[in-house]
Amino acid sequence: MYLNLSNKARRYVHGYFHMKHQLFFTYTHLVCRTAEPYSTDDRTDLSHPIHADNCHLLADGSCPKKLPAFTWRDWSAILYLNDGFKGGEFIFAHKNESVQSSVQPKCGRLVGFSAGEENLHGVKAVLKGRRCALAMWYTMDERYNEVEHYQARKLLQNLKKHSTKPSKERPKEEL
Repeated sequence: MYLNLSNKARRYVHGYFHMKHQLFFTYTHLVCRTAEPYSTDDRTDLSHPIHADNCHLLADGSCPKKLPAFTWRDWSAILYLNDGFKGGEFIFAHKNESVQSSVQPKCGRLVGFSAGEENLHGVKAVLKGRRCALAMWYTMDERYNEVEHYQARKLLQNLKKHSTKPSKERPKEEL
């Protein structure tokens, strides 16, 4: 399911933004954030601070594409996997870190965006429950292709190919 969802999301992002170049996975991550014990509805902190996915955001608002940033990331996406929690909104921010817009999490909602300083973003604190999402980063540079993603798909295909079909016979009782 994880592989199918992530690949479907990649194809959707690729098509939605009318990309002419192939889009490769560079990293895929299942992330769940749980409300702090005794969390209150008036919390304003972030569970994931304002950042960009391919440059290093500095205090002056500049965002140079140099280490420790993952400079090869070109596109990003997040797919919400559940409902039943409060808070955890995905926010886009201005360079002064004020909120530009907010995306309300909803199971099945996919948010895709370019990974640079034009899309600074973060996540508000989860106030109640647990929020799970599949975070995905993509590159157009094949050198940074997430080979583990494709190795896992091949492994599952081989397992399916070599699995034995269950017998219709009832097992014989042992004496």
